[in-house]
Amino acid sequence: MAFRALNPTFLAVVFLVGLAQLISEHTQNLLRFDREAIIAGQYWRLLSAHFLHTNLVHALTNVGACAILWYLFKLHLRPLPAAGLLSLMCLLTGTGILFFSPHLTHYVGLSGALHALIIWGCVKDLMHGERFGLLILAGVCAKIAWEQLGGDTSATAALINAPVAIDAHLWGALAGLIMALSPFLLHPIRFRAVQSHLRSQD
Repeated sequence: MAFRALNPTFLAVVFLVGLAQLISEHTQNLLRFDREAIIAGQYWRLLSAHFLHTNLVHALTNVGACAILWYLFKLHLRPLPAAGLLSLMCLLTGTGILFFSPHLTHYVGLSGALHALIIWGCVKDLMHGERFGLLILAGVCAKIAWEQLGGDTSATAALINAPVAIDAHLWGALAGLIMALSPFLLHPIRFRAVQSHLRSQD
Protein backbone atom coordinates (compact mmCIF):
# COMPACT_ATOMS: atom_id res chain seq x y z
CA MET A 1 0.00 0.00 0.00
CA ALA A 2 1.26 3.48 -0.87
CA PHE A 3 0.36 4.84 2.55
CA ARG A 4 2.63 2.36 4.27
CA ALA A 5 5.47 4.83 3.56
CA LEU A 6 3.76 7.05 6.16
CA ASN A 7 3.74 4.46 8.90
CA PRO A 8 4.42 5.57 12.49
CA THR A 9 8.11 4.69 12.46
CA PHE A 10 8.82 6.86 9.43
CA LEU A 11 6.80 9.73 10.91
CA ALA A 12 8.73 9.32 14.17
CA VAL A 13 12.01 9.65 12.26
CA VAL A 14 10.80 12.87 10.61
CA PHE A 15 9.63 14.21 13.99
CA LEU A 16 12.89 13.39 15.77
CA VAL A 17 15.08 14.84 13.01
CA GLY A 18 12.95 17.99 12.96
CA LEU A 19 12.98 18.31 16.74
CA ALA A 20 16.75 17.89 16.82
CA GLN A 21 17.06 20.92 14.52
CA LEU A 22 15.17 23.04 17.05
CA ILE A 23 16.83 22.12 20.33
CA SER A 24 19.64 24.16 21.81
CA GLU A 25 23.27 23.63 20.92
CA HIS A 26 23.94 22.59 24.51
CA THR A 27 21.34 19.82 24.27
CA GLN A 28 22.70 18.73 20.90
CA ASN A 29 26.15 18.40 22.46
CA LEU A 30 24.65 16.01 25.02
CA LEU A 31 23.19 13.81 22.27
CA ARG A 32 25.80 13.70 19.50
CA PHE A 33 28.34 10.90 19.06
CA ASP A 34 31.26 11.86 21.28
CA ARG A 35 33.84 9.10 21.64
CA GLU A 36 35.18 10.11 25.04
CA ALA A 37 31.69 10.62 26.48
CA ILE A 38 30.51 7.21 25.24
CA ILE A 39 33.54 5.47 26.70
CA ALA A 40 32.76 7.27 29.95
CA GLY A 41 29.32 5.63 30.00
CA GLN A 42 26.99 7.91 27.98
CA TYR A 43 25.82 5.06 25.77
CA TRP A 44 22.60 6.78 24.63
CA ARG A 45 24.74 8.77 22.19
CA LEU A 46 25.12 5.61 20.06
CA LEU A 47 21.42 6.01 19.22
CA SER A 48 20.63 9.70 19.60
CA ALA A 49 23.49 10.95 17.40
CA HIS A 50 21.81 9.62 14.28
CA PHE A 51 18.88 12.04 14.55
CA LEU A 52 21.10 15.13 14.80
CA HIS A 53 22.41 16.87 11.69
CA THR A 54 24.95 19.57 10.95
CA ASN A 55 22.48 21.84 9.14
CA LEU A 56 19.03 21.92 7.55
CA VAL A 57 20.31 20.69 4.17
CA HIS A 58 21.89 17.68 5.86
CA ALA A 59 18.64 16.92 7.71
CA LEU A 60 16.38 17.32 4.66
CA THR A 61 18.67 15.21 2.50
CA ASN A 62 18.59 12.33 4.95
CA VAL A 63 14.85 12.58 5.56
CA GLY A 64 14.27 12.58 1.80
CA ALA A 65 16.49 9.53 1.36
CA CYS A 66 14.66 7.83 4.21
CA ALA A 67 11.31 8.47 2.49
CA ILE A 68 12.57 6.95 -0.76
CA LEU A 69 13.93 3.87 0.99
CA TRP A 70 10.74 3.45 2.99
CA TYR A 71 8.77 3.44 -0.24
CA LEU A 72 11.14 1.05 -2.02
CA PHE A 73 11.14 -1.47 0.82
CA LYS A 74 7.63 -0.86 2.17
CA LEU A 75 6.66 -4.52 1.82
CA HIS A 76 9.32 -5.47 4.38
CA LEU A 77 8.70 -2.61 6.83
CA ARG A 78 5.77 -3.21 9.16
CA PRO A 79 5.32 -0.34 11.65
CA LEU A 80 6.32 -1.86 15.00
CA PRO A 81 9.15 -4.15 13.82
CA ALA A 82 10.51 -1.27 11.72
CA ALA A 83 11.04 0.85 14.85
CA GLY A 84 13.18 -1.85 16.45
CA LEU A 85 14.94 -2.50 13.14
CA LEU A 86 15.96 1.12 12.61
CA SER A 87 17.00 1.53 16.25
CA LEU A 88 19.24 -1.53 16.01
CA MET A 89 20.73 -0.24 12.76
CA CYS A 90 21.60 3.03 14.50
CA LEU A 91 23.13 1.22 17.49
CA LEU A 92 25.19 -1.15 15.36
CA THR A 93 26.43 1.66 13.15
CA GLY A 94 27.43 3.70 16.19
CA THR A 95 29.12 0.69 17.77
CA GLY A 96 31.05 0.05 14.56
CA ILE A 97 32.32 3.62 14.58
CA LEU A 98 33.23 3.36 18.26
CA PHE A 99 35.28 0.18 17.95
CA PHE A 100 36.69 0.32 14.44
CA SER A 101 37.07 4.01 13.53
CA PRO A 102 39.05 5.55 16.39
CA HIS A 103 39.85 8.62 14.29
CA LEU A 104 36.13 9.52 14.17
CA THR A 105 35.69 11.30 17.48
CA HIS A 106 32.38 13.03 16.72
CA TYR A 107 29.50 12.11 14.44
CA VAL A 108 25.92 13.13 13.70
CA GLY A 109 23.53 12.13 10.94
CA LEU A 110 21.26 9.37 9.75
CA SER A 111 23.27 8.38 6.67
CA GLY A 112 25.04 5.45 8.33
CA ALA A 113 21.75 3.88 9.39
CA LEU A 114 20.29 4.62 5.94
CA HIS A 115 23.12 2.64 4.35
CA ALA A 116 22.16 -0.19 6.69
CA LEU A 117 18.54 0.10 5.54
CA ILE A 118 19.56 0.07 1.87
CA ILE A 119 21.61 -3.11 2.21
CA TRP A 120 19.00 -4.79 4.41
CA GLY A 121 16.20 -3.93 1.99
CA CYS A 122 18.13 -5.07 -1.07
CA VAL A 123 19.00 -8.42 0.49
CA LYS A 124 15.37 -8.91 1.54
CA ASP A 125 14.26 -8.13 -2.01
CA LEU A 126 16.72 -10.70 -3.39
CA MET A 127 15.49 -13.29 -0.91
CA HIS A 128 11.98 -12.75 -2.27
CA GLY A 129 13.09 -13.04 -5.88
CA GLU A 130 13.17 -9.30 -6.69
CA ARG A 131 16.17 -8.91 -8.99
CA PHE A 132 16.04 -5.09 -8.95
CA GLY A 133 17.57 -5.20 -5.47
CA LEU A 134 20.78 -6.57 -7.00
CA LEU A 135 21.24 -3.42 -9.09
CA ILE A 136 20.83 -1.13 -6.07
CA LEU A 137 23.09 -3.36 -3.98
CA ALA A 138 25.84 -3.21 -6.59
CA GLY A 139 25.57 0.57 -6.81
CA VAL A 140 25.77 1.08 -3.05
CA CYS A 141 28.73 -1.28 -2.72
CA ALA A 142 30.52 0.58 -5.52
CA LYS A 143 29.80 3.90 -3.79
CA ILE A 144 31.17 2.69 -0.46
CA ALA A 145 34.29 1.24 -2.13
CA TRP A 146 34.84 4.53 -3.98
CA GLU A 147 34.59 6.46 -0.72
CA GLN A 148 36.96 4.13 1.10
CA LEU A 149 39.49 4.35 -1.72
CA GLY A 150 39.63 8.12 -1.47
CA GLY A 151 36.81 9.30 -3.71
CA ASP A 152 36.15 13.03 -3.61
CA THR A 153 33.34 13.91 -1.18
CA SER A 154 34.09 17.63 -1.02
CA ALA A 155 30.84 18.65 -2.73
CA THR A 156 28.77 16.80 -0.12
CA ALA A 157 30.97 18.16 2.66
CA ALA A 158 30.30 21.70 1.45
CA LEU A 159 26.53 21.09 1.51
CA ILE A 160 26.46 19.66 5.04
CA ASN A 161 29.19 21.98 6.33
CA ALA A 162 31.22 19.08 7.74
CA PRO A 163 33.50 16.28 6.54
CA VAL A 164 31.60 13.23 5.24
CA ALA A 165 31.83 10.38 7.75
CA ILE A 166 32.46 7.68 5.15
CA ASP A 167 33.20 5.06 7.81
CA ALA A 168 29.63 5.45 9.11
CA HIS A 169 28.43 4.40 5.64
CA LEU A 170 30.70 1.35 5.72
CA TRP A 171 29.71 0.16 9.21
CA GLY A 172 26.07 0.91 8.49
CA ALA A 173 26.17 -1.22 5.34
CA LEU A 174 27.80 -4.09 7.21
CA ALA A 175 25.20 -3.78 9.97
CA GLY A 176 22.42 -4.00 7.40
CA LEU A 177 23.99 -7.06 5.80
CA ILE A 178 24.37 -8.83 9.15
CA MET A 179 20.78 -8.05 10.11
CA ALA A 180 19.41 -9.22 6.75
CA LEU A 181 21.34 -12.50 6.89
CA SER A 182 20.82 -13.17 10.61
CA PRO A 183 17.82 -15.52 10.10
CA PHE A 184 19.95 -17.62 7.77
CA LEU A 185 22.98 -17.52 10.07
CA LEU A 186 20.99 -18.42 13.19
CA HIS A 187 18.45 -20.83 11.69
CA PRO A 188 19.83 -22.10 8.35
CA ILE A 189 17.58 -25.18 8.07
CA ARG A 190 14.36 -23.30 8.84
CA PHE A 191 15.41 -20.45 6.56
CA ARG A 192 15.93 -22.83 3.62
CA ALA A 193 12.52 -24.36 4.26
CA VAL A 194 10.87 -20.92 4.08
CA GLN A 195 12.76 -20.09 0.89
CA SER A 196 11.64 -23.36 -0.70
CA HIS A 197 8.05 -22.58 0.25
CA LEU A 198 8.29 -19.11 -1.32
CA ARG A 199 9.70 -20.51 -4.55
CA SER A 200 6.97 -23.13 -4.73
CA GLN A 201 4.38 -20.33 -4.70
CA ASP A 202 5.91 -18.51 -7.69
